[in-house]
Amino acid sequence: MSTAPTSRPDSLRTRIETASRPLLARLHALPRLLTPALTLVLIALGAFGPTSIALGAFVLLFLFIAWIAYLSWPVVPTSAKVMRAFMLVLIVVLATLRFQS
Repeated sequence: MSTAPTSRPDSLRTRIETASRPLLARLHALPRLLTPALTLVLIALGAFGPTSIALGAFVLLFLFIAWIAYLSWPVVPTSAKVMRAFMLVLIVVLATLRFQS
């Protein structure tokens, strides 16, 4: 009886991590303050820009934070998980307040 190693199918997390590696490498190569500065620009555009630009800024910001949170979730402490979840909720609240009638 031969016991050949069985290949485990890639999980969704593994596929996302593999696909994210090149982008994370580029992000890491950027100047340290550029990512926080761009985040602040997106928040300002979301809060004060025209409606179509504001919506796009909030969506981009939400997706970026969600992506980073998803990738880092298994290795960060509970306090950091709470902070990431709070940031996502805060973006939704800001967008909701911005687009109310």
